[in-house]
Amino acid sequence: MSGAVAPPRRPGTALADQLHVLLRDIVGPADCRLVVVSMSKDENPKATVLAFVGADRHPSLVVKVARTEGASASVRREAVALHRLATLDPALVGHTVPRLVDTRSVDGRAVLVTTACAGQPMSIPYHRWHHTASPALVGADFAVAATWLRQLSALVTPDQSGSAWPTGSSTDGVLELPDRISRRWPGDPLAAEVTEWAEGRGRMLRVDRSGVVHGDFWCGNVLRAADRVSGVVDWEHAGWGDPLRDRVRFALSYALYLDRHTPVGARVTGHRALVAGRWGDPIRYAVLGDTWFPSLVADFVGDGLVATGRSRGLWRDALVLGLVEIAATSDHAEFARRHLDLAAELGPWT
Repeated sequence: MSGAVAPPRRPGTALADQLHVLLRDIVGPADCRLVVVSMSKDENPKATVLAFVGADRHPSLVVKVARTEGASASVRREAVALHRLATLDPALVGHTVPRLVDTRSVDGRAVLVTTACAGQPMSIPYHRWHHTASPALVGADFAVAATWLRQLSALVTPDQSGSAWPTGSSTDGVLELPDRISRRWPGDPLAAEVTEWAEGRGRMLRVDRSGVVHGDFWCGNVLRAADRVSGVVDWEHAGWGDPLRDRVRFALSYALYLDRHTPVGARVTGHRALVAGRWGDPIRYAVLGDTWFPSLVADFVGDGLVATGRSRGLWRDALVLGLVEIAATSDHAEFARRHLDLAAELGPWT
C-alpha cells in the first residue's frame, strides 16, 4: 500500500522495443503508444505500462512487466487469478475486473497483458486538499467500495468452508496467520504475544463461508468513475477466503494516510481527535476513537460481519486481526514489523 502516485512517463528504449514486438502480435500493425504509469521500487519491482492503440485517447491494454524472478512469480499468480475469476464469473464482476489477454516471457521475466479498466484510482482524490476531512466525501468512498465488495462476495465459489483470515488462495497451501507470525519472528516475545491473541480472536471470528477475496483492496487498486467502482486491479494476492478481509484492508489503508499532509504536532483537518505524530496514529484513532471517522469504519466493517453471520461488535477485533495479516504477509520488513507492534498494542483494547 502506498499513497504516492507516480507521474506517467515513456518507457525506456529497450523495454519499449520489446513491448512493441509483443503488442504487434496482439493488436496487429496498428501503432501503439506506451506510457509507464508505475515502476515499483520494492525488492521485486514491476513496471505497469498503458498501451494506447492507434488514435485512441484511452488505453486499450495494460502490460505488467516483471523485473526480477520474484516479481515474475507475482505476475504469474495474477494471471492465474484472473483466469480463475473469468471461469467463475465470465462478466468479471460487472466488467470491473481486467480480462486476461496474454502472458509472455521477455528476457526470462514474466509479462502479463490485460484489458484496461476505465476510471481514476481512488488514491488520487484521496490526497486532494481536504478530501479526507469531509464526512460526505469519505462516506461516498466507503459506500462505493461496499457496493462492489457485495457484488464480489455474491459469487459462488467452489469451496464454501473457510477459517478466519486465510492468507491467500487456499490452493497455495499457505500457513495460517499465527504460524506465519511465529515463523517470521521466531523467539520474539512480542510476536508470541500477538500469535496467542490472533489464535483466540481467529476462533471468535471463524466463518463457515468462503468467497473470492481480492487480497490487496485499497484505494490505489480501486478505480472510480462518478459514483461507482469502474475497475479493480492488481489481483496477485487473490484467492478464496473470508470476504471480510477486503473490507478490513480497505479501512486500515484508508485510515493509515489520514495525516500524510499534516505537519507533526498539528491537528488533522476534519478529525479533531487526531494529531499528526507517530506512525500508525490514524489507525489508533480509527480503532479507539469516537468521532465520525471511527464510526464510519465501525459501520463499514460491522456490515461485513453481519453479512457473514457474525456479531457487529467484533469490528475492532477484525481490524486488529487485519494488522496481524499485514504483518504476516507484507514483503517490506519494516512495514510488517510496524503492523505487528501496532497489533500488539491495540489487541488488549479490543
